[in-house]
Amino acid sequence: MKKVNYLLFLGVLLLGTSIIFSGCKKKSSTPDQPTPVFIITSITVQLQDGSAGIEFFTVCSTTDVTMTKVEIVSPIHDYDITYNLGNVLYVKNQIFDLQAANTAYTKESGTYTFTFTGIRNADGAAFTIVSTLVVAGK
Repeated sequence: MKKVNYLLFLGVLLLGTSIIFSGCKKKSSTPDQPTPVFIITSITVQLQDGSAGIEFFTVCSTTDVTMTKVEIVSPIHDYDITYNLGNVLYVKNQIFDLQAANTAYTKESGTYTFTFTGIRNADGAAFTIVSTLVVAGK
């Protein structure tokens, strides 16, 4: 009987210790920084050959970011572009282009995929964020 009481006591002690220590996590001294969220828009333009083109614009709606590049994959994968954003700082809600001035991409119907690479300014953390945009009709 003493052995059963001893084992029961030991089990309760171990369970209590694990509950107490699991609640003693050190809290971060800095608040969590928001993950960058990119909202992408587009406009249809006419290319020099008369065909439909598309220009993309985006905004980071959650935090200031320093942008390195964006990789753009077209719906039918006939062009995959890496657009260099030059490590430029964009403040929260500042709109920026995803192509050089006076240029556009060939417009295709379907889902474009954008992979944004940069640094979150609040804490210097690097990020890679994937976003999509569905484009209808040519």
